[in-house]
Amino acid sequence: MMRLLLALCALQALVGCSQHECDVDDDLRLFAGDGAIDCGKVSGTTQREDVDKCATDAFADGKAFIARYERRGVDSLKVVAVASNTDGKVKIFRWDSTPCGSQACSPVTDVQSCEKPTAATETSDDPNALPIECDSLGLPERICS
Repeated sequence: MMRLLLALCALQALVGCSQHECDVDDDLRLFAGDGAIDCGKVSGTTQREDVDKCATDAFADGKAFIARYERRGVDSLKVVAVASNTDGKVKIFRWDSTPCGSQACSPVTDVQSCEKPTAATETSDDPNALPIECDSLGLPERICS
């Protein structure tokens, strides 16, 4: 029994999935590191300028950071987050509270690698824009479901 528990913990660490029912904040922190700057979360009517500026400043300074953008869907809550780690790698996280449209399914988190990231020049006019632009995105990987 103990070997099975250890094997599951090792597998969990390899895939980088949180242990808290797809808690996107845990997954972000696991990737970005405990010392990452938390730029905050944009939700509803929250102004995004401070979150965007924090993320672009941290990116320009080569510091690890996390920035989250929350949107209410018809039947779920969605979060798109951008995070960088101390190695300068950037990933885009997409979390959905009810991907099947009802409470019958659990939340999911998908992540994509951001290839050739650059700071976005303008984000406030586009509600779907992120403060970091990617030349291309890697294939989406489900890290938690």
